[in-house]
Amino acid sequence: MSYIRCGKSHWNINELLKALNVKANYEVIKGKIFKIMLIWVVSYMTLGMLIFAVVGGGFLSSQVIFFTSLACVCVVIGIVAALTGVGGAVLFTPIMMAFTPINMDIIRSTGLAIATMSSLVSSRQYLGSNLANFRLVLVSSVPYTLFAIIGSLLGLRIGVLGSLGKAVIRFSLGVLVLSIAVLFMLRGSGAGNLSYTVKGDKLAGLLKLNSTYSDYSLNTIVKYNVGNLQWGLLSLMGVGLISGMFGLGAGWAIVPIYSMLMQLPLKVAAASSLVLIGIGDSAAMWVYINNGAFIPLFAVPCLLGIVIGARVGSRIMPKIKTSYLKILVVIVMIIAGLRLLQQSLSILMGWL
Repeated sequence: MSYIRCGKSHWNINELLKALNVKANYEVIKGKIFKIMLIWVVSYMTLGMLIFAVVGGGFLSSQVIFFTSLACVCVVIGIVAALTGVGGAVLFTPIMMAFTPINMDIIRSTGLAIATMSSLVSSRQYLGSNLANFRLVLVSSVPYTLFAIIGSLLGLRIGVLGSLGKAVIRFSLGVLVLSIAVLFMLRGSGAGNLSYTVKGDKLAGLLKLNSTYSDYSLNTIVKYNVGNLQWGLLSLMGVGLISGMFGLGAGWAIVPIYSMLMQLPLKVAAASSLVLIGIGDSAAMWVYINNGAFIPLFAVPCLLGIVIGARVGSRIMPKIKTSYLKILVVIVMIIAGLRLLQQSLSILMGWL
């Protein structure tokens, strides 16, 4: 019989292999449970749509086709978002608003739901590994959440103005989407080479925001300081306002603020951004819910499609080159932005 000595204990090799096999089986069982739950949710949704269609008056084929097509589109958006690092809401909101006749308040509330769900799925792991700076997130959440709520209220008030208000929102979103596309084109790979030994901010030191995290790729503990805290919080006010008003999520803006302005490591910036979005956008989403702009029957297929797409994208990411996909995302965002401008300018020019 073969044994392995570990301190004062002796381990039977067969017992050790059996323990490892149990762990492997646990991972397999967990994966199977997830697949069963996913099939159950899809079946439940399909059955619910069928019952709703029959009770609603016999429009069975049109409603099933609509919700199935909506879920398929969101699966594609989720795959592309996972492969390119773009938030799902950043693609969902402008595409839906530019190419569908769906009410823009419903689209924006669903975009916030997508951003919130993506955050909640990933936040636990980042907080558990101390990769997200929770103290900094709490401080950042005050201005971001407050202005996200103000942005949601402002977006709903502008929408009440009728065609002019909708044209203003479409025009503003078109300009913003084009700006984000330019930001993605100009964003290089050097953001991860920032120096983390910057002089710490006095207010950040007073609030004990400077921290460390374990970088397993470098097999070391990285110590970093938080800089320019006041300017970062002021910037987050504007980002929160934009996120709440347009339902875009804000990872595209929070990550550069954290990494470039406040000098955080890129991994910490990305992880902290996800946690912050879950706090701020969930509060902004309740404004739309309270005003009846959130429709679960529309949101559930979108959320389910984004989740499935994100999981598929994360699995196939190591096997494909994402450079061409990033170019495709930029092209799609430019087309959607120009489409929004085209839809709004004809109305705005008539009011001038």
